[in-house]
Amino acid sequence: MSIVASTKGFPFDTQMENLFTNDTVDFASFGAVHLNNTKLEKSISFWTTIAGLKLRNTTENTAELGTEDKTLIVVHQKANKPFMNGYSGLYHVAIHAPNKKEFSRMVQRLINNNYQFSPTDHTMSKSVYLADPDGITIEFTLETPERYKRILTENGLWVEDTNGKLHSPSDVLDLDLVLSELDNKNVEGIVHQDTKIGHFHFYVSNLETTNEFYKQLGFSQFNHIPQFNYADVGMESNFKHRIAMNTWHGKNKPTASKENAGLYYFNLVFQSKEKLESVITKFPNAKKENDSFWLNDPTGNLICLKSV
Repeated sequence: MSIVASTKGFPFDTQMENLFTNDTVDFASFGAVHLNNTKLEKSISFWTTIAGLKLRNTTENTAELGTEDKTLIVVHQKANKPFMNGYSGLYHVAIHAPNKKEFSRMVQRLINNNYQFSPTDHTMSKSVYLADPDGITIEFTLETPERYKRILTENGLWVEDTNGKLHSPSDVLDLDLVLSELDNKNVEGIVHQDTKIGHFHFYVSNLETTNEFYKQLGFSQFNHIPQFNYADVGMESNFKHRIAMNTWHGKNKPTASKENAGLYYFNLVFQSKEKLESVITKFPNAKKENDSFWLNDPTGNLICLKSV
C-alpha cells in the first residue's frame, strides 16, 4: 500500500526537512500549572516520589512543587471528586526533560516505584503517560523534533521521520533504548533544574474556535487536521507542539463540574512586556490584576498572562 503525502488540513509543503534547522527562542513559556485535587497529602506524595519534584512550599490547602529554583506545579485541595472523563478541558499537561539522561531518570523512577505508565513514541517526542492520584493525565516528555519530517494524511494518519520511515502517531516507545542512557538504576534526588512545563493538550468544545484563539495569542499553526478532529500550535523554537487540541471526546461537550479534579489555571509568561501588550489588545474582555491578565479560552480553560 502506497502512502502519499497530503496537504489537506496541513499547512506545510514537502520541504519539511528544512523546518527544524533553527533553534530560536519562543516568545513565551509556561509558568506554574495550578491543579485542583482532592487530597493534598496524596498529591504531594505523587509529585515528590513518583515525579521527582521538590516540595517548595505548603499551606493548609496548597503545595508548590518543582525544581530547585522554580515552581512547576501548584496543587490546590479544592476538588471533592476525582477527574471526570468525557468532558472538555485538560487532556494532559506535559513535563519536559532537558535531555536524554534526565528523561531516562524520569522513566526509571516510575519503574523503581512500580508505577503504571504508557510508553509512547510520537517521533516529534518520546513520552510516557501516567495518572495522578485523582486521575489527571500527566505526560513526561523528551523533545525530539530532529527526528520528525512531516505528517501524512492519506490512507490514515502517519508520521514520516527524517529517514523516510513511516510511523503511527503513537508508536510503542523503545524503553531499552531510553534506559540505556543510565549507568545505574539509582535515580534518587529531584529533577534537573532545566525541567519545564513544555506543552498542554486539551479536549476542546470546538476545534476551530479554540485553534483560532491560540493563534490570536501569538501561537503559529503546526498541524490542522480537522478530518482527524485535531490541531496543534507552536511558537518559534523547533518543537512546535505547545498547545494541542482535539474533539475526540465529542463535539460541544461541556467542561466537568468544578467539584472534579482537573486544571485550575495555567500561566503563560511572555518574554517581553511589549509582546504581551500587543497580544492583549485582541482580548478586550481580559481582566487585569496588577501586571497580569486573566482570560478563558473558548473551552473554558483559565489562563493567566504575564511577562518576565
